[in-house]
Amino acid sequence: MAKKTSGFTIREADLAKALEISHQQLAQIIVFFDSDPNDQWELRENDHFIYLNKSLNERLFSEQGAYAIAKYMDEKATKSIWSRITEFITRHKEKIRNAFISRKIQENCSSLTVKNNRHFLSKKDVVNIFCTSPARLNTAFNEIQKSHEPMKIYEDFDEIDGVRYYSLSGFYKLSQHLGKALTVKDRRGWCAALEVVGKKTFKLIIDEQTAWQKKIEYAMYAAKKRDHSQCQVTGQKYDKFNKSVNVVVHHIYSKKHYSHLAACQDNLITLTQEVHNEFHAWNGGFQKPCTVEHLIQFVNELYPDNYEVILRLNNIKKMLMHDSLSQK
Repeated sequence: MAKKTSGFTIREADLAKALEISHQQLAQIIVFFDSDPNDQWELRENDHFIYLNKSLNERLFSEQGAYAIAKYMDEKATKSIWSRITEFITRHKEKIRNAFISRKIQENCSSLTVKNNRHFLSKKDVVNIFCTSPARLNTAFNEIQKSHEPMKIYEDFDEIDGVRYYSLSGFYKLSQHLGKALTVKDRRGWCAALEVVGKKTFKLIIDEQTAWQKKIEYAMYAAKKRDHSQCQVTGQKYDKFNKSVNVVVHHIYSKKHYSHLAACQDNLITLTQEVHNEFHAWNGGFQKPCTVEHLIQFVNELYPDNYEVILRLNNIKKMLMHDSLSQK
């Protein structure tokens, strides 16, 4: 059976700092604990600590192990350190909880979208991040709406494609409310911490998304330049003879469903707006996934004389299909 290691999170250096002693002094205390198996002082492996590196005698301590050492020092030292180690354990537990909160946000932010210059998150993702139920979230929302500072439509919450979304300001209002209203202490602490941890985590996510979007936009600009701003299916381009022509850049493997290829120039092709709309209508709509196979079939059926673009698409298929399907 595998050893349980999740409860061992306190490094020796951090414990020494909390005890206000040097790492070397802590090592000497550990040696004392290990020296006499018959005395009252004992550090038990897998209860009080696990080895991080046994050859170096480097350990990770549990809260129980940290308190065992603190108890020894409290009895031997003239100055009490019990309140100090208790404060350290509390802060340490908060750090670990906050790390879990940040991870929970990162794992449940796929719906994050921008509307009216605000970032919104779906109710489903909010429920998962709060580790609550849809019914409890509804109750919290209704309680806030009855307060002197109710949430505002379009600002704190909105309906997107028939689904309730909360903006980040609405998310933080729910955090504040549940951080006070819930009856279980740990649940109150989790929800209250969501505001502080959320602001840091969402900033990281949004900054990363902004940087990625800039890469996509640059790749689209470069692809259009590569194609000489000319539709690769019809050969049309905007010039003094064709002022009504509008060319756009199409993601061969759809940006939403194959996001890892979104900034890849080989996955981009220039089309007229008319051909672009025609393809997506033929394929079932802009929200439906599309691949190189769909575009090849579309060209074969509606533009069968264009052998050059079919050859190009088949070459793209060889380059990208394996990677796309392996990450689907």
